[in-house]
Parts: sequence; C-alpha cells; structure tokens
Amino acid sequence: MGIKGLDAALAAFENKFKAYEAAVIKVIDETGAGIKTDAASNAAGIGFFDANGSWVQLNGDIKGNAFDSGKGYRIWVDAGKMGAYIEFGTGEYAKWTVGLYDQSWRDMAWDFFVNGKGKLPAHPYMYPAYVKNTTGLRDKLIRYLKAS
Repeated sequence: MGIKGLDAALAAFENKFKAYEAAVIKVIDETGAGIKTDAASNAAGIGFFDANGSWVQLNGDIKGNAFDSGKGYRIWVDAGKMGAYIEFGTGEYAKWTVGLYDQSWRDMAWDFFVNGKGKLPAHPYMYPAYVKNTTGLRDKLIRYLKAS
C-alpha cells in the first residue's frame, strides 16, 4: 500500500531545497566577489618595496574564488606577510588599528605580531571591504530564500 502523492511531494521538496541551495550559493559568491573587488579598489596605490628593492603594488595581488562547489569564497593576498602588515600596521599603529576590528579579525592580526616595534602605519583595505559586503548579509539571504 502506497501513500498517494508521496512521490510528487518528495520531488517538490527536493526542488525547493535545490532552489534554496542555489540562492545561498549565489549570495556567497556575490558577497565574496564584492569583498575581493572592493579590497582591490581600497588597495589601489598601496604598495611596498620587496626584498629586491622593487616596488610592489598590493592591489594586483588580491585574489579570490569560490570553492567547495560554490559553498564558500576564499580571498587572499599574494604579498606574504606584507599584506597583513599593510592591513593592520605594525607597532603602535597596529595596537590602535586592530582595536577597531571585531574579535575574529583581532585574533587573526595576532598571528602577524612580531615585537611591537614596527613603524608601518596601517592602510586597511580588506576589513572595510569585508564590513561593506557582509553588512546586511542575513537580510539579503532571507530575501533570496523567500524569492526561491
């Protein structure tokens, strides 16, 4: 004995879940791409001298891509530790700047702390892009899910 309409109901649920998953993946991808674009824009003109004495502009070294079938977005800077030193500053500059960031970013900044004697002013480029693109993210997700 079967339940009348069960197959149709299960198919409808599966289609709805696929639509929800696609909506979430789309929002994650848009958010990550926005952070990457804004960080590169914020970093325009910011640079440093590399070990060979060549000037390296940071904006060209910001990369990003979706991963895990679109379920995440990774952004990175091909500038070694200099990317973090430029973002957070060093020495007294870092103390002041990092205090303005939320806890997860502060924790990340400590990974790059050396001795507190540096003199490089902070030029935040990634954090402002992150805040801009993740503010209202929950509401955006809800809108996309309701539309699905």
